[in-house]
Amino acid sequence: MIKAIDTHCHIHYGPKENLAYNYLTDIMQEGNFYTAYPDKLKQISESAYIYKVFASPFDGIFDRERIEKSNEEMFNIVNENDYLYQWVIIDPQNDNTFYQAQKMLENKKCVGIKLHPLCHKYSLEKYGDKIFSFTDKYSAIVQIHPQGQEKFIVPFSNCYNKTTFIMAHLGNEQYIDAVKKAKYGNVYVDTSGMASMKNMIIEYAVSQIGSERILFGTDTYSAASQRGRIEFAMIEKQDKENILFYNAKQLFKL
Repeated sequence: MIKAIDTHCHIHYGPKENLAYNYLTDIMQEGNFYTAYPDKLKQISESAYIYKVFASPFDGIFDRERIEKSNEEMFNIVNENDYLYQWVIIDPQNDNTFYQAQKMLENKKCVGIKLHPLCHKYSLEKYGDKIFSFTDKYSAIVQIHPQGQEKFIVPFSNCYNKTTFIMAHLGNEQYIDAVKKAKYGNVYVDTSGMASMKNMIIEYAVSQIGSERILFGTDTYSAASQRGRIEFAMIEKQDKENILFYNAKQLFKL
């Protein structure tokens, strides 16, 4: 079986009160059906032959007031867990998160920067230059939840060519077009979440852009089903190996 690297995951490590109220608050606690605590996540990942997991903490995504604290706590957690790596969260409305990122990017267990304009309620049109002038300075890899922001990715990727952009949740042709139109080859997509379960999205993406800029992720949904979507896709074995392992190994220099 092909070993895999999960480039898009989330963890929870405290009581549900740490989370801003949302639909996950109850789901994560109810019968542990959506567990995302580090010890259980390790078991889930190992059962699906995933040996490295790149994660950001749920509370920093869902609660802007907890971003700084969650970044600090995640920094400590990844250094205590060999399999875990950190995405440091930046909110452009909070300058302290930039200072945190500057420090944490020096740690080999920090793989890059996480952006979530939807949950943090900002627009790339307004804040993109502030964010990507910073990421370009550090040649950073940026994972972004692009919902409603897809049209901004290509102009920024073509302007800030030292930044690598990962558009999370491959789910439609806008993602594929962004990879095609990136002049410097610095736009990737990941397969995390439920969008990749569409019948032909993986196959279509590979047919249009090849497999070299597609990364595997779970988004903390069932690792087995997320892996199976790639393992049993109607694509060549080399494409599966690229998506599950080799692309991440090369991009993140593992």
